[in-house]
Amino acid sequence: MKRPLFYLLLSTLALVAAPGLRPRTDANSYTTHVEQGDFSIGAALIPPDRVKKMFKLDLSHAGYVVIEVGVFPAPGKDVDLSPGDFTLYVVGDKDLALRSVSADTITEGVVNRSHQQPRLPSPLPANTSVGVGHGGGGPRTETDVAVGIGGRAPQPCPAYGCDHQTADAIAQDLWEKSLPDGRTAHPVAGYLYFPRPARKNAAWELRYENVDSKIRLPLAR
Repeated sequence: MKRPLFYLLLSTLALVAAPGLRPRTDANSYTTHVEQGDFSIGAALIPPDRVKKMFKLDLSHAGYVVIEVGVFPAPGKDVDLSPGDFTLYVVGDKDLALRSVSADTITEGVVNRSHQQPRLPSPLPANTSVGVGHGGGGPRTETDVAVGIGGRAPQPCPAYGCDHQTADAIAQDLWEKSLPDGRTAHPVAGYLYFPRPARKNAAWELRYENVDSKIRLPLAR
């Protein structure tokens, strides 16, 4: 992936439009919610089967969880939002804290893993015979297609990514649906992406912490 082109795309998208989803009716519309004087906030953990259908990339199979967040400023108030203010806590003997992951970080990791998938030599069709040449060109089929070491078969698309799903398309899809970043006086909503915790049976909670607020949102699974 060409990094300069990739980051240029994200910069262009930021100038054209802001990311985010249409907020639900209010914070009470989310699975878990908290109301404060200046704003209310709601959150809902998206089930893996829904996540698989919502994005160009199967984020669940790639090792991520998706949380929808809605923020509703009180009349006359505003909120300065940053995805970095949100943390996924895994409650246990030793709490595990996971930071949200950006669209570009997810994309780079998935594309790199996709390119590292092992590839096998291309199988020959059953009705194809092989003739061995002696002119230095190496083994060739009658249709003049190399089947030696250099012949490689394209692998099926991995469940977590695919070569034909370009980095730009994946990044744009994730970015467009992510929680907006910045000050707002209007309701906003979007997704946060977190690495999936390894502890399967532990309780999870989303924490929002900045200079003015410390909020805990237990997540139903």
